[in-house]
Amino acid sequence: MDSSLLLSMLSLIGVRLPALIAITIGLVWVVTAPRSNVRTGALAGLALLAVASLGSLVLSVLPIWLVQSGDFGSISRLSALLGIGHFGLGLLDAFGLVLVIWALVRLLRQQATPSR
Repeated sequence: MDSSLLLSMLSLIGVRLPALIAITIGLVWVVTAPRSNVRTGALAGLALLAVASLGSLVLSVLPIWLVQSGDFGSISRLSALLGIGHFGLGLLDAFGLVLVIWALVRLLRQQATPSR
């Protein structure tokens, strides 16, 4: 593996590292919560966020790897597919965020309801 490719991959990982750490912390906190629909929704949302972040990392490394291997024809053919892939991962990211927010709002509404 070329050192410039390794450096590019490490920089891409470094850029996404804070978000991946935050998602991991969120998963650890939610896993230890009591089982409920809110917990399930939050876990699903955080899992989708993690998958989207890792998938985006892979899609970002792929063109760099193809350039390093000298396969320039594949890059031009894959550019549209990579764009579609990034769009799909953006949708996955948004849906995961909606699930996490839904879980938070549902929990806040449950706590705000007075007990009888």
